[in-house]
Amino acid sequence: MTMRRLALSNKKIRNIPRRLKGLAAWASRFEGYFPDDLTLEQKYCNWKIPVITTLVEGKQATTAIRKECAQQMINAAHHIRQARPKNAIDCRVITVICLPDMFTSEICIYTNLDYHRSHIPLIDSEYCPADKSLATEWGLVLPDGMKERGLRFTAEDCDGQPYEAEQWYFGEVD
Repeated sequence: MTMRRLALSNKKIRNIPRRLKGLAAWASRFEGYFPDDLTLEQKYCNWKIPVITTLVEGKQATTAIRKECAQQMINAAHHIRQARPKNAIDCRVITVICLPDMFTSEICIYTNLDYHRSHIPLIDSEYCPADKSLATEWGLVLPDGMKERGLRFTAEDCDGQPYEAEQWYFGEVD
């Protein structure tokens, strides 16, 4: 069973290939799956990335590992999109990849388009479009119909130090 875990130490991660294989198995379980209990009132449902924190964050998290995790999240979202029945409520399926805090990444189904648009920040003084493509940089394969949108976030943390982060949206984005 694949599940999320916080790592409270910096111990070396063991069995990385097994963990990545488990993530791939998790993504493949979405084949043919679309939640049948979604309602307009619900507005949103999500699945967080089911890995141990240190697999995608910290000194042991390599670009290759993060890339594989991002690809599996995209694959899972694609399976959900493919399984969506024609008579399903109008909804958007999105994969959100957050960097450097990749443990907060998730797959989202938005049943309310206004709610979906409110979750993707507007371009302002803190958020600006990313000047690159994560899919190109990491060699991610985007299935037909999936688009990419990247935003860069800049602010000061509580100590007055600059903090930069990126949010990447893959799927049915405007």
